[in-house]
Amino acid sequence: MADKEILFSDKDQQKIEAIVIDRDKDEALRFLNKLLEWIKGHPGRVCGPAPIQ
Repeated sequence: MADKEILFSDKDQQKIEAIVIDRDKDEALRFLNKLLEWIKGHPGRVCGPAPIQ
């Protein structure tokens, strides 16, 4: 089983589809950077890392 599960909102799914359809490389890189931040989490919280939304 995976350590983390990523759930995309309807808005995020639409954004991914738009990036693929438009073949927008710059927007794809920005989205991937955002995704990496979600995956990394933020250590140092008392209750553990924040859940990925």
